[in-house]
Amino acid sequence: MGFPTRSSRYALRELLLLVIAAAASFVFINHENLYLNHPFRLADARIESYLLATIVIYLFLRVAIIALEMRPPQTSDGLVRCPECGQWIDVQSLDGLAAHHRIVLTPKPSSKEIVSAVALRRAVDAARFGTRTPHAEKGNARTPAMPIPENLTGQDLLEALHDPDFVERLRHSPQRPLDRDLKR
Repeated sequence: MGFPTRSSRYALRELLLLVIAAAASFVFINHENLYLNHPFRLADARIESYLLATIVIYLFLRVAIIALEMRPPQTSDGLVRCPECGQWIDVQSLDGLAAHHRIVLTPKPSSKEIVSAVALRRAVDAARFGTRTPHAEKGNARTPAMPIPENLTGQDLLEALHDPDFVERLRHSPQRPLDRDLKR
């Protein structure tokens, strides 16, 4: 029995679920007949109770089908994610796990690298703001009114550390255009 389209198969499946739900609601409401202690008689119930029971049972069946169709997440054969770095590691033994933990992913910076990074940051701040340190007022975080110079070289930044008037000269130089799309 082949179906011409996918939608007709879907419609037939939903119709079958609805018929099963209607039969289950009939049995649910007339469950006293299952005891076989008296002759068959219908329960004194209105049609709305049958409709409500049909809807509830249909929704239960749909949720059960969705839950049964869910698949567990696929696992990789022999591969496990490291909880610290997130990399896939091949853990066949405890030795492999110990070897992974011996690898240093990011080396710690030396004191020389730290000093040079701090000096560069101070030079950039000095070139931008001069001897004043940029601070935000309480409740009002404003950026300094001076535009940020874009075409400074490393030599300019080093000179700014020793020359406080460098920033004043930059302030009184011609201003760059306010339109960011305009290139020089």
